[in-house]
Amino acid sequence: MKLGQFTRQFIAVIIIPLFAVPIWAASPNAAFIGTITNAAAATVAGTALANGTNIYDGDVISTSDHGDAWVSLPGGAGILLGENSEAQIRRESPTGPIIFDIAQGEVKFRSTDKTLVDGYLYDATIAPADSPNASGYVEFTSPTSAIIAAKTGDLIVTATHDGSSRVIPAGSMMAVTLVPNPNQDQNQNRTAKRRTGLIVLLGIAMVGTIAVIAIVLNHHNQPTVSPSNFPQ
Repeated sequence: MKLGQFTRQFIAVIIIPLFAVPIWAASPNAAFIGTITNAAAATVAGTALANGTNIYDGDVISTSDHGDAWVSLPGGAGILLGENSEAQIRRESPTGPIIFDIAQGEVKFRSTDKTLVDGYLYDATIAPADSPNASGYVEFTSPTSAIIAAKTGDLIVTATHDGSSRVIPAGSMMAVTLVPNPNQDQNQNRTAKRRTGLIVLLGIAMVGTIAVIAIVLNHHNQPTVSPSNFPQ
């Protein structure tokens, strides 16, 4: 599943129970982030990733069909890209959380008390709510929709544009609908387009309920990948 060429986005979020990325590689002096411990059909800046490859601040990882890339982080934390996915891995300060900024596909993450992991989805941040020990995933289900799910520990999603936030309990999911803005400035770069997208938080439901299944099926033409399907 490809994200495609998004215009400037306004994001309307339909939240249900259950769980942008700059196109550049890290600079030569970028700080070490983690190590690839499992990869297939995955690249950084067009170079194939092999097990043992170091990932540095600002690297953009891409995977193709049947590909994946597991980034092992210090302290037992980790970030996993599924097939046909793209995300930038970075740190905004030396002591801040490690961030995955998803542009397409699916990303699973595990945060620990030793290494905090946050996510970006357009103008929203995704972070552990009460305890740093949490795991979940973000997946684009179509070019105009995505889901955010919490597997272990609660997650909090905060929209930057208005400061609104919503907690996703463990075992719950939020479905997100992307609504194009007709006033898009076509001269903006890809990152700027994503950064100006908005998320409107609506509601939450438990994974597995009839409502959740119906909404996911309406936006998704293939099975949703559960965090339990990713390597631990």
